[in-house]
Order: sequence, then C-alpha cells, then structure tokens
Amino acid sequence: MCNLSQGILEKGMENALRNLMYNLKMTAEQAMAALSIPQNEYEKYKAILRESPKA
Repeated sequence: MCNLSQGILEKGMENALRNLMYNLKMTAEQAMAALSIPQNEYEKYKAILRESPKA
C-alpha cells in the first residue's frame, strides 16, 4: 500500500476509534476490538490517538 493510502486508512481508523470512544464511552482497547483491529496493531493506533490533535 502506498503512503497516501496508508495515511488515509489510518486517519479513517482514528476517526472511527474516536467516535466509538466518545459516543459509546468505550476505551481505546474496546473500540479497537469492536473494529476488529488485530491486537498486534493496538500500540500503533494508541500512538496515533496520542499524537494527533482531537478534532
């Protein structure tokens, strides 16, 4: 996957995670499980959530 496609995918996942966490009061881990994100990618998405500003 090219860098642009990867960035778009990660931004979409970040938005989906934030929406689940905010609207359904889920933890990051619960939201990732609901989205079927593999456990070996949890740390990657936790870092993305920490580093990016909240919308």
